[in-house]
Amino acid sequence: MANHKKTQKPRKPQHHLPKVGTPQNDAYRLKRSREDIVDFGLMHPGNGLLTKILGGLAVIFVLGMLVSFIFLT
Repeated sequence: MANHKKTQKPRKPQHHLPKVGTPQNDAYRLKRSREDIVDFGLMHPGNGLLTKILGGLAVIFVLGMLVSFIFLT
């Protein structure tokens, strides 16, 4: 039999959570909630192409609205 442990992917490290009701748990939850508030609605780095595409579409939409407003008045 072949030993397949050499070809397996390494496991991700496990993040052990503190016990519920402890000060460590309160600090962990506060930190996570602050991270969630800061990251709310923001794209993470590495999504530059998607940001450029959405920005281009927004500019085209705004220009189209301005041109149509000018022609309708």
